[in-house]
Amino acid sequence: MHLSALLALTLGLAPVWAVPTKGLAEFDPQSGAIPIERFHEFEKDLKVLKPRRPKKGTKPDFGLKKDIVLNWDDGQEDIIKAELTASWKEQDEVSVINMADFASALEKVDCTAPTLSMIFSRPELFVEAQKSWEWINGGEKNSVIMFANHRSCGEDKAGAPFRVTGIKFDDKQLTAYAIVEEIANLETVIPDGELVVDSIADIDEPIEEAPEDDPEQADASKVSKRQTVSITPSISLNKDFNNKNIFSIGSGTNYLKLDCTTCGSRGKINIKLYTRIRWFSVQESYVEFRAQEVRAFVNLKLDGKGSKTSKNHKVLFPITAYGFQIPGIATLRLAADIGVGYDASLLGEGQVTWGATAMLTNPSVMRQCFKGCNHINTGWQITTQQVQPAGSGSLMAKISAHAFITPKAEARIFSSGYEVGIALLAPKFDGTALVAANSDGGICAHPKAILGVDIDVKVGLQCYVYAGSNYQSPNWQRTLYERMWTLYDQCFILARKP
Repeated sequence: MHLSALLALTLGLAPVWAVPTKGLAEFDPQSGAIPIERFHEFEKDLKVLKPRRPKKGTKPDFGLKKDIVLNWDDGQEDIIKAELTASWKEQDEVSVINMADFASALEKVDCTAPTLSMIFSRPELFVEAQKSWEWINGGEKNSVIMFANHRSCGEDKAGAPFRVTGIKFDDKQLTAYAIVEEIANLETVIPDGELVVDSIADIDEPIEEAPEDDPEQADASKVSKRQTVSITPSISLNKDFNNKNIFSIGSGTNYLKLDCTTCGSRGKINIKLYTRIRWFSVQESYVEFRAQEVRAFVNLKLDGKGSKTSKNHKVLFPITAYGFQIPGIATLRLAADIGVGYDASLLGEGQVTWGATAMLTNPSVMRQCFKGCNHINTGWQITTQQVQPAGSGSLMAKISAHAFITPKAEARIFSSGYEVGIALLAPKFDGTALVAANSDGGICAHPKAILGVDIDVKVGLQCYVYAGSNYQSPNWQRTLYERMWTLYDQCFILARKP
């Protein structure tokens, strides 16, 4: 599944992440910790990453080990891969085994607690397993962390972890009965490990230039008592959204409408979620957003007659873009509401158009730290180039508008999660326009000007960290950057006497 459809409006970005880490403080606006938010149907329609099994013909390996490497992927598209490396070398009474290493020796497995049964295909394989696993019964504190990985366990138990505290063998039935408890919180039993979940393939289209006919286009290191979680999908912003009606109210001699005429965005957003654990405790955790080559071109037209006012925001594209899960280990879902916020009014009759091309500082990086690190905020500023306004008729207009996109994401690693978002609204316009006509001239204080638009508009952006389902009324927010500056403050002559 590609992410290239996720960001379909302009520079606006507002991802929300749930950062799953153990041992974090409760929500505190002063510390920057973020409260949990859950999707109502979080577990539905998620792509399940499947554990990678040994190649066919590989000799079954029943040996109990002190470390393990597990791999998952999507099985087809090769977009997301995951690898868990964990070690119990400093715990004499704990060993580990991956069922995938001997799955070819098993005819059937019942992966349910408290007794996990394994039926062997041949007597000699059963005997070999019995010799390797007698250690489990050799000491009162001995236990094995077993990762289930067999086709008969079902998809929901693929890679599920169990703690084996004892085992019995039925020689006649060639069956081993493991006394088990399913491990709900895997991080509580890994003293030393690393988990990395990230995108491997280039899942997005390359960054493109603005349209040629747009005259205003802008140019796993060694394991050492730690556990790392890294989720780094890329999100493409390459999208055009021309001729979109934002709102239309009234009719006849009293109406008002706002259209996005020539609009689009370019660039890419990378997202990284990171958690490090030493000895069953979170030491460091953060979420990071990195914007690369992000630009937008936005041209708006306000058209009306009479006296009308409208203030709201409109979702143009509700999108569920991407979701995957590794049962018992990791889950991620991204969704987005894309649209435009506006506060516009018109008195008179006619229309006015205005716009700008904006480029975000490259790269722009925001790291929201939850524990054991520092917040990082670099960039998140824009440079702009105006589009000359146009108009017709005779009117006074208020023209405030911004484009937005509010991706909502929930990531859960193991058992818990926290949430954070970054809202980027840009370009953001705020001002007034007066369109005037006089066949005798004198418009814009020029004797031959018969039509003109006197426009006073500021442009800028608003960028903030937030939590909650609505970017306009968040549960919590912290400003990263906010600035407005003059885009237009002059009278433009649109027509002259011969």
